[in-house]
Amino acid sequence: MKHLLRFLIVLIGCINLIGCNTKEDKVNVPVESLESYIVVADTIITDVVIKNPGDDEWTDFCLRTLDKKVLIDNLFKAVYSGKLVPYEFFSDTVITIQDVKAIEDDPEFSREKIAKVQFEEKWYYNEESNSMIKKVHSIMLAYEIYYSTGEFKGYKPAFKVYLNN
Repeated sequence: MKHLLRFLIVLIGCINLIGCNTKEDKVNVPVESLESYIVVADTIITDVVIKNPGDDEWTDFCLRTLDKKVLIDNLFKAVYSGKLVPYEFFSDTVITIQDVKAIEDDPEFSREKIAKVQFEEKWYYNEESNSMIKKVHSIMLAYEIYYSTGEFKGYKPAFKVYLNN
């Protein structure tokens, strides 16, 4: 009886530990047919600040689950491996890996200074389920630039990539 009680306590403890683990490394998103959705935005451009410019509590709250480093490092890794093609933002022309390396070598640039992303998206809405799907077509990375006085000047595009979807 004593061993059975000990076994049950250990079993309940293990179940508790497994059941309380809320961290997920990967998210499984069900693939839905877009036939039941209507397009509400064919191409919409959204800017998202991904680095808190100061001690703004609201921005901290909005960014609380973003792993900025993982996002940026993975985009650079995909570019360097040839899985994604980098484009110059304003001319929308392909740039080379050497151009990307030159951006990274620029003293004005660092991955830590990337503070804004711009998405080109297509938005779908399902009237029946009142749900939305957003498909990202491209991502542009922009980094902070400063005047010689140290005052914030704005954001400068590093490059843009089109996603394979």
